[in-house]
Amino acid sequence: MEDLYLIVHYWLVGHPIISQFEFKHGQTFGATLLFPIVSMFMYLSFTILSLRFPTLLPMISAANLRRITATHSLILCVLSLLIVVGCSLSVVHQVAAHDWTWVICYNRLNNYTNIIPRGPIFFWAYVFYLSKILEFIDTLSIILSSSRSRRLSFLHVYHHAMVPLLCYMTLKNSQSMLHTGVITNASVHVLMYAYYFLSAVGKRPWWKKLVTNVQILQFMFCFLCLGAVIYYHLTSEFGCSGIGVWFFTISFNVSLLALFLNFHFKTYANNVKKNGEDKLVKQK
Repeated sequence: MEDLYLIVHYWLVGHPIISQFEFKHGQTFGATLLFPIVSMFMYLSFTILSLRFPTLLPMISAANLRRITATHSLILCVLSLLIVVGCSLSVVHQVAAHDWTWVICYNRLNNYTNIIPRGPIFFWAYVFYLSKILEFIDTLSIILSSSRSRRLSFLHVYHHAMVPLLCYMTLKNSQSMLHTGVITNASVHVLMYAYYFLSAVGKRPWWKKLVTNVQILQFMFCFLCLGAVIYYHLTSEFGCSGIGVWFFTISFNVSLLALFLNFHFKTYANNVKKNGEDKLVKQK
């Protein structure tokens, strides 16, 4: 078992590509503000045009669409699991070399300079960042399906459009507790894409509502983490790295939480009401 751990640790943490990774502005692929902004513009343009002019898209049979959805979901499920394991092992590795408070606050060297986004944690945060572009295919799958008008919500489009920008900002500025956001969100996506994959292959699991509940809990946990970061920033000598992005991160998470709560209420409260009405009809 120890040999297996060492092998996994090397390939997910110790490999030179991972351990020596550095997010360099203008050099690393996607390491410019223009990249997430252009990605957002292209995503929104494609989505709006596809909904406005559906005949522009090719006709895909339901069977082929299920195969595409299943393949896409499986890839993102496995990738998300890899991110969770790799980033978690990276945190353990980093904690061994720092004080435990480093988990909450990446201590700056002075009052103005954030730490350099270098090392295995930032490598997995980078993979997580790029995976958000791959998730755009979720929207394409919905648009191509016959039920697109019912399933494609403002929450879905807003979330997919904005997350790459958030990932870029937190990665570039080495935001403290970045690893927590990566691990928790990727963990939720393991569950979510497993659900999508099983549904696409005709084995719809029972945990659809659980996915939404876990997403809401994720945002609440995020607020606790952001609160801890601001506390350590105000009480440490030089403050925490990436504090300038703190306000953007918490504002975005507040907006997402509000939208998810609204979605949860409309989806499941209406279902309960509908089931109650159906029972009354049957009794009559």
